[in-house]
Amino acid sequence: MLRQNYSTNNTINQLKNMGIFSSSSDNYFLGIDIGNSSLKMVELEKKGKKINLANYGFSDNIEGADFTYSDDVSFLAKSIVRLKDELGIKTNKANASLPSWSVFSSLINLHNVDPKKLDEKIIEEARKVIPLPLDEMVLDWKVIPGSDKIKGNVKVFLTGSPKKLIKKYIDVFREAKITLTNLETESFSLIRSILGNDPTTTMLIEMGENSTDFSIVKESIPFLNRSINVSGKTISSEISSKMGVSFEQAEQFKFDLGMSNENKRAELPKIIIDAVNPIINEIKYMTDLYYNSNNDNIEKIVLSGGSSLLYNFSEYLEDLLNVKVIIANPWFKVSYPQELEQVLSEVGPRLSVAVGLALRGADKN
Repeated sequence: MLRQNYSTNNTINQLKNMGIFSSSSDNYFLGIDIGNSSLKMVELEKKGKKINLANYGFSDNIEGADFTYSDDVSFLAKSIVRLKDELGIKTNKANASLPSWSVFSSLINLHNVDPKKLDEKIIEEARKVIPLPLDEMVLDWKVIPGSDKIKGNVKVFLTGSPKKLIKKYIDVFREAKITLTNLETESFSLIRSILGNDPTTTMLIEMGENSTDFSIVKESIPFLNRSINVSGKTISSEISSKMGVSFEQAEQFKFDLGMSNENKRAELPKIIIDAVNPIINEIKYMTDLYYNSNNDNIEKIVLSGGSSLLYNFSEYLEDLLNVKVIIANPWFKVSYPQELEQVLSEVGPRLSVAVGLALRGADKN
């Protein structure tokens, strides 16, 4: 979704001239979700109007990986190539995501704006809400549907992404010899794969490897976004500490609980409640904040990410918050063999971002 609108910054135009950002020409579309120590890939094939699952896979807890914070471009590039080759991915073009926490976003209300000066006004407002110099950022914005441009009253969703991070991704994919077709924020990938055109007010919760990201979405626009440093790893670490087992055993315990066929309305284990309390507190805080600002209620919560399958977690939240809570199904636009349904339902939540990235290419062709 990165589109250059800031006239004094020609980074994206340079990239286009270099052929880094280009449109897909074949029928295969690859999404690559890069975590701190994990990689997830989904390849889709489009035949006519039908979108088929061609390939998928992931690699967790890659030894020596620190993809988020390290500047080691070669290590990340080699890791991507290794997984791509192991999976037998066909296409050599990919969409990738920027971590939600790394991208600044804000909803801006503009009044009495001359349409001819809209870009200038948005850049002026961007200086107020983005805490870094604009010459270090790539800006993108979208006018919210329903804005009254005639009267000059406009709502704009603004994002700012660090140039340094974008350059890192470009260098990684260049070294991997993969054409980087698009970069976008994870939240937009999730909206595409999980919500589609659903207009209802929804809270998306991505329980990731190193953070939990929250987005309140209405009519495909993420109106409110926040992240907290509570993740699948911190939950496993707390289980490990309280149970006196290794981290690997805690991870397996968490997975086994999630796959349990026992009564899903059974009481959530206290050890899990303690671990996820910060997530519950953040849900309550964001719900109140959004209501007070918009006089609008959250209609449902959708859980995504590897830890979303925590035993009885969705049912516990539903009872506690009195709101519908569901596990993400990123495959609703995708056709696949019936015999894969069980395994795809299990891995789907952790592949939601990668599916959304692949769909970006498939939906536009």
